[in-house]
Amino acid sequence: MLTGNDNFPRKVWEKVVLVLEFSLKYWDKDGDGVLDSQQHNTYDIEFYGINSLTNSMLYAALEAGARMADYMGEKKLARKWRKTAQKGSSKMDDELWNGEYYQQKIKDVDFYKYQYGAGCLSDQLFGQELAHICGLGYILPKEHVKKAVESIFRYNFRESLRDHESVQRAYAYQDEGGLILCSWHNGGRPKQPFVYSDEIWTGIEYQVAVHLIYEGLIPEAMKIVKTIRKRYDGKRRSPYDELECGHHYARSMAAWGLLVALSGYKFDIPNQKISFAPKVNEDNFTCFYSNGESWGVYHQERQDAGEIISEIVPLGGPNIRFW
Repeated sequence: MLTGNDNFPRKVWEKVVLVLEFSLKYWDKDGDGVLDSQQHNTYDIEFYGINSLTNSMLYAALEAGARMADYMGEKKLARKWRKTAQKGSSKMDDELWNGEYYQQKIKDVDFYKYQYGAGCLSDQLFGQELAHICGLGYILPKEHVKKAVESIFRYNFRESLRDHESVQRAYAYQDEGGLILCSWHNGGRPKQPFVYSDEIWTGIEYQVAVHLIYEGLIPEAMKIVKTIRKRYDGKRRSPYDELECGHHYARSMAAWGLLVALSGYKFDIPNQKISFAPKVNEDNFTCFYSNGESWGVYHQERQDAGEIISEIVPLGGPNIRFW
């Protein structure tokens, strides 16, 4: 909870229940916890069959909803949502895991336009990344999650785009690098894959970089970030406008997750808990932090004897708390 004030969650709780229940009934017709009907998505098209992008988002939402239900005293509802998430997650993993990553399961990938089938989708685990940021833990098997994000980096990141073709919008030149949205390294590319599959979106690049950090793959994450910032270093493009679909596009704000992931920042306002677990520069680390009550600076430094001394300095906010 951002503020510790539960007026807002209590106000919207009824709508939260309606949204989650509608999602389960509308997109999961057979009640097995796996979304498999027509699913509109961020690529401005519909996915059919089973895919891990929309399903991982569902399981993260169900776990978040279950925690809200626990807080609201709705224990029966919390158990129901957790059971559905666990059942669906297990089945989705069985259906989609190909040994390297999660692919789309669809009877005929060319029956509907704009699918990806056996492709390696860069945001195939968007829900898991959100779960990490929100402190919800793993919603899919840990070993599969790490392997999948490793595969995304291996197959979709390009140091140079000289040999990459894109017939849609070009957000990077051929002498630059980037993370493409989807690849088919073992073949199986649909006759007409989803429209933006060959493009490079900074919002997806940052999302994958953040997830790599949570899985302990720091060098790979930083390579993606450095490649983005090199494209937007002020020479060819504005460093303050990471173009995607339109100028100042909101998806690039996924970059904020880098601060949360690298600092290992967690907070629980109702229980007055805040913690940091830096993934870099542990001997001398400083970062900005914020929540609904205050914002400030966290610093830790390793002493000669090996002990780490840490300090949280609130600088402002509606209700400054000295942790």
